[in-house]
Amino acid sequence: MNHQLCSPLAYGYLRMDLISPQSLAGTVARLTAAAAEHGHELATVFYEDAPQSATLPEAFAELAMECRRSGAHTVFTLPGHLGGMAIPRICLLDFLAARGSAHVWELAA
Repeated sequence: MNHQLCSPLAYGYLRMDLISPQSLAGTVARLTAAAAEHGHELATVFYEDAPQSATLPEAFAELAMECRRSGAHTVFTLPGHLGGMAIPRICLLDFLAARGSAHVWELAA
């Protein structure tokens, strides 16, 4: 039997209103490298358009559902990408933990 060891999946989360188009590729590379450093494979990055309403941000809700579906338990993001929205950061973290069984790892600024 040939068993390959696979790194656990992780996802990224970025708010597009906080990143310039010129820095996007570098930012994704940074998330990918951070995931690898922590023994994860970054499956994809969820991109949030500027969230302005009082509802759960759409890409964040999709992220939580995908974490639950795939069994991924880690999300990598940058400082500030879970703040400054209509829903407080702590509520987003609680939602991700409860619905997606995942936690957030914020990279250093």
